[in-house]
Amino acid sequence: MRIQDVMSKNVVSIAPQTKIAAARETLRTEEIDHLVVMEGKHVVGLVAGKDLGRGTDDQPVAEVMTREVVTIAPEATLRRAAGMLRGRAIGSLPVVEDDRLVGMVTTSDLLTALAKGETHTEPQRDAKVILRKRGPRKRAIPV
Repeated sequence: MRIQDVMSKNVVSIAPQTKIAAARETLRTEEIDHLVVMEGKHVVGLVAGKDLGRGTDDQPVAEVMTREVVTIAPEATLRRAAGMLRGRAIGSLPVVEDDRLVGMVTTSDLLTALAKGETHTEPQRDAKVILRKRGPRKRAIPV
């Protein structure tokens, strides 16, 4: 399974000069946890709800955003995304293709895919399971 199969395609983005109060309101109304900060068509930062607590309402988002954004390609595997999220202790990855933002994948998206069992094929339920040959069973000796 690939990132393009589980990513959110409707990504909410804001400009770096957006005030923290407006960003907080966007997170609340859209019911999301992360915003991509875009300058023109380029990803310049990422801001999470916890980041917004570090500043005052009238400060621009650029002062609290994460500037070193780690991105992933839509063809990447879920395993690669999980490794990137865990290794960097982050909660989301913008999905970029040809220098264009095409989606967002979060820890929640990966857990949802895992819970649905879509990362591996499941064995058929009606197939007989053959166990390896077992030795003779020991019987309990009556006392």
